[in-house]
Amino acid sequence: MSRPVEDPAENRLLADALRFATEEHYLDPERYDHEYRRRRADVNWYRALAREVAERLRRKGEMQVLELGCGSGRLLVPLARDGFRVLGVDRSQPMLDRCRARIERLPPTARARAEVVRADFRRLSLGRRFPLIVCPFNAMMHLYARADVEAFLDGVRAHLAPGGTFAFDVLQPDLRWLTRDPEKRWARTRFKDPRDGRTLYYSTNTSYDPVTQIAWIRLFYDEAGGDRTEVVHLAQRQFFPQELLELLHYNGFIVESRDGGFAGEPLDERAESQVCRCSIRRDFRR
Repeated sequence: MSRPVEDPAENRLLADALRFATEEHYLDPERYDHEYRRRRADVNWYRALAREVAERLRRKGEMQVLELGCGSGRLLVPLARDGFRVLGVDRSQPMLDRCRARIERLPPTARARAEVVRADFRRLSLGRRFPLIVCPFNAMMHLYARADVEAFLDGVRAHLAPGGTFAFDVLQPDLRWLTRDPEKRWARTRFKDPRDGRTLYYSTNTSYDPVTQIAWIRLFYDEAGGDRTEVVHLAQRQFFPQELLELLHYNGFIVESRDGGFAGEPLDERAESQVCRCSIRRDFRR
């Protein structure tokens, strides 16, 4: 007799490991911002999308944007500067503290347009709808099971205004990267710790489970000239292109565009990301 299919969320040990690997990468927002400080293409793409939606609605000064997984505010703060009212949702308290500190440094008018809420974006009940909902920088890759995806997309539908746009990006699964030797370290990079100026060497390795489609990533920070190594864990669910289309379709969405990057690159074997723009299917019934 075959064994029943196991949902990752129903295995307590796995669920505990996922919870840890979901949270640890976001416990040090200062280092996080330092590591991703040069990542701007995605921020610029979402800012341009917000302007486009606002122009279509002729509501730039009043348009509200809901950002799911706002983190430290790397997108939220520029959107507020651009003149949009932005509500950011995240469940990491350290990242939200960093985001609030960045909001406090904004000019008063921009500061008044930014709001953050601590919440799990699978269980949202905000009591309002938004013409634009975004989930940037692979945040959906923390939806590890089908139930997580469905709960998340239910929340997006419930909060998206009629005719509204939902946009997100996730990594394009790279089997060459996912199946590399998990005992070796890769991508060795030298950098200075933003807190104390120490020289560190960053490297990474990955163990990939092809059944759950979860990549278990380890980030290593080796102190130069010393024997101290810090290891940070990160888990990411991989979404394959056809699977993603089907999940969106059967949860009520039309994919209006899907690119392989933020400059409109084709979605092919060289693509790094799946950048998607969606709307709600009019014929959808749960």
